Amino acid sequence: MVSEAGEEAHAAALVGLAGMTPVRLAAVLSRWEPTEAWGLLRAGRHPADPDRRFAADVRLVDPEEEGARYIRAGVAVLRRSSARYPAPLRSDPGAPAVLFAHGDPTCLEDRRRVAIVGTRSATPYGRDVASELGRDLAAAGVTVVSGLARGIDGAAHAGALRCGAGDPAPPVAVVGTGLDVVYPKTNGGLWVEIARCGALLSESPLGTQPLPRVFPARNRIIAALSDVVVVVESHHGGGSLTTAEAAARRGIPVCAVPGSVRSRSSEGTNGLLVDGCVPVRDAADVLVAVSLARVGRERPAPGQGTATLVAARGRDRRGTVAAIPDRGIPARSGGSRDNGRTPEPGSPQRAVLEAVDHTPTTVETILLRSGLSIASTAEACERLVAAGLLRSGAGWWARR
Repeated sequence: MVSEAGEEAHAAALVGLAGMTPVRLAAVLSRWEPTEAWGLLRAGRHPADPDRRFAADVRLVDPEEEGARYIRAGVAVLRRSSARYPAPLRSDPGAPAVLFAHGDPTCLEDRRRVAIVGTRSATPYGRDVASELGRDLAAAGVTVVSGLARGIDGAAHAGALRCGAGDPAPPVAVVGTGLDVVYPKTNGGLWVEIARCGALLSESPLGTQPLPRVFPARNRIIAALSDVVVVVESHHGGGSLTTAEAAARRGIPVCAVPGSVRSRSSEGTNGLLVDGCVPVRDAADVLVAVSLARVGRERPAPGQGTATLVAARGRDRRGTVAAIPDRGIPARSGGSRDNGRTPEPGSPQRAVLEAVDHTPTTVETILLRSGLSIASTAEACERLVAAGLLRSGAGWWARR
């Protein structure tokens, strides 16, 4: 029987084979342990390699040496079955078959998680907003996830690291290079601090340089790790929009920070607003979005479309960031009891129930129909789900 260390060494060696892509790796490991897959490739009998493209390279690589190289670099090799593989990512259909980590990848568990992404050529306004969001979210116990790129990503993580709270949430970065290749160099300090306080993640093997093709692929991981994705600044067709698209495909709410209509750096984010994303004004808006997303934990069923975008308008702005609870908004006294009966006329629960259809109804539709604030809507939805009167998905509700 091969040890776990042996399996990890073979997994690392598989990822490092020339021409091995995330899709090919998933096929190679779909039914086999890494050592078994390695042997089949070496013998030219692996069903996922009918052309024997990897057979020659496999004979030239020593998996034990590859495993030792990762140990020397302080980089953990995580398979989807590994105990330390990030739990939020494990069930995602696009999750890497093998993930590399520097730091503590388990820091994501049992935490609210928000991705803050945006353009590399950020304006001072965009950097300031990203930094403030990162700082306030980390202080509220929310893990900030980003790509650690120049511009918005780096500003968000810089803010998270200087939040000044007694027990800030650990930051997490998903990079496109190998974990021994710091990119961009200007974020070297952030790289070290994030690895020390949180986790650096990558699906790229050691030595991978910042090639353009690796960054769009890593954006799906950023989206999959998050409860909500916030785009701060993006040019039209900017790379951060691929993160928003990946989130939408997964039913993960996408929010956007409004910018000047005269700023090219806000063309993409303003376009998201036109398409249905509702503005994020501050961390409190994001926290409400996270609370709503966590109320509807189920993903939309096939055929129900992509993500429902969480509305951040209508919130009572007298509330504070710290007042938003970790797991939804707790029920208050008054109104209907969670006994499955129709709520009392005039109650928020009755207004929400009447605003919801038998087919999935978005947050925005419920807000418009009920006239309630977003906080009252979230509370009413939670109570109605508990009462068995509504079923929930990622940002939608429907009558049972």
